Amino acid sequence: MLDELKHLLKHSTIYGLGNVLGKVVGFLMIPFYTHYLTPADYGTLELLDLSLSLTALILTMWLNASIIRHYNDFEQVQDRREAVSTVLIVAGVIGLAVAGTGIGLSRAISNLILATPELHYFVSLEALSFLATTINVVCLSYLRARQRSTLVVYAGLLSLFSSLCLNICFIAVLRLGPVGVLYSSLISGTAVTLGLMVYLVREVGFTFSLSKLRTVISFGAPLILTSAAAFVINFSDRFFLRHFATVSAVGIYALGYKCGYMLSLLVVQPFDTIWQARLYEIGKREGSGQVFTRLFEYYFFCLVASALVLSMYIREVLAFITPPQFHSAYKVVPIVALAYVFQGTNRFFLAGAYIAKKTAALASVGLLCAAVNLALNVVLISSFGMIGAAWSTAASFFLMSALALVVSQRVYRIPYSFSRSTGLIALAVVAYCVGSLVSLPSLAMQVLVKLSILVAFALAVFRLGVFSRDEVERGKIVARRLLRRYGLGSTAAVGR
Repeated sequence: MLDELKHLLKHSTIYGLGNVLGKVVGFLMIPFYTHYLTPADYGTLELLDLSLSLTALILTMWLNASIIRHYNDFEQVQDRREAVSTVLIVAGVIGLAVAGTGIGLSRAISNLILATPELHYFVSLEALSFLATTINVVCLSYLRARQRSTLVVYAGLLSLFSSLCLNICFIAVLRLGPVGVLYSSLISGTAVTLGLMVYLVREVGFTFSLSKLRTVISFGAPLILTSAAAFVINFSDRFFLRHFATVSAVGIYALGYKCGYMLSLLVVQPFDTIWQARLYEIGKREGSGQVFTRLFEYYFFCLVASALVLSMYIREVLAFITPPQFHSAYKVVPIVALAYVFQGTNRFFLAGAYIAKKTAALASVGLLCAAVNLALNVVLISSFGMIGAAWSTAASFFLMSALALVVSQRVYRIPYSFSRSTGLIALAVVAYCVGSLVSLPSLAMQVLVKLSILVAFALAVFRLGVFSRDEVERGKIVARRLLRRYGLGSTAAVGR
């Protein structure tokens, strides 16, 4: 159990460090973007980016789970190479088809998404970016299947820093406005993807197998609906906000959502990236149920604690780094963070369905949750604006997580116990409510008082037995070893 926890922590830490560095840089750039871009510009870019994400989720993201699943299934190296190469070819064909269609219908798409055909050039740039995205998905999925976490992080950071440098050039120097963001994304994404594609072709060759394609599609096809449903729950609220409010409201909400989404970027996605490769190995072991149960409790603690810290300080942070017209974005952050706590548990609960290869039922779950989300968007956003949008997302993710648990337990039972998890989230809610009442004239004093509330939360978690003393000590051992691995702790400290 301790060895498995160390393995997961090792790779999650690598992915997490990459995301942390990327998000820190991106977060520091928020004053830059909010200085040169208006809320309307922010909203326009958000709607374009979400449209690209929806297309990618429906047409390509199912490839990620398929590659990782079948890479673990095939024992022979040649079979693995054929499967990956086949998916790469299919992804390239899909990317070319979508890019051509997007450019050809750019005026109609611009009118549909942005309510004006004048921004059709923006749509054409996004369509070209989609081609790079499809290839990138396959390359990174292969690296994750091989648990090459360091290389995945290097590729992500290279894309990030090149994009940021180009953004500064295009936005601040050349004054291109929002189109500069699209240029930088296209150039940096294409360059990194070309490098990854060359690496992948050298590793697996360039072959096509119809039988491998059938195998991959049979597993991944149901996940297309799941991916589309996930998009609806994550991002459809922006389009409702544009309808019931303004593009500027979309921009403010997008900034707040991006801050809450950091929980997914820094905790959920790093864990899930290695989790999809490791859960099959754990499932083959004797006593795997107990391992899954304990790992869930550790993971849930990380989710809740991170969400609490983020929610506590986001108001002060946004007030410090953004112009006044963006300050109200803080209101949605705690709700969005809660939503991604539920999204994280959903990703964990899917393990049983993945191991049993029973993904068909997940499509029904996704469709139901998406339908509920659309209904909640209409009711809540029309009445409460962006606050209603955030609560719609949180409620939908909670429903999706609960249904994923029910479906997975039917095909692969895991003896979860939720008593400690329920106590943990109750403590976090109390701590946040107390912290939200703090309003002091001194920013330094306000930060210190909230820090004392977080310390009290940590002590309450320990006192109420959410984690035993033995688990705390073993956690310290794992943390010290990880710190030493990355040169952040002393050998003497590890010995102790």
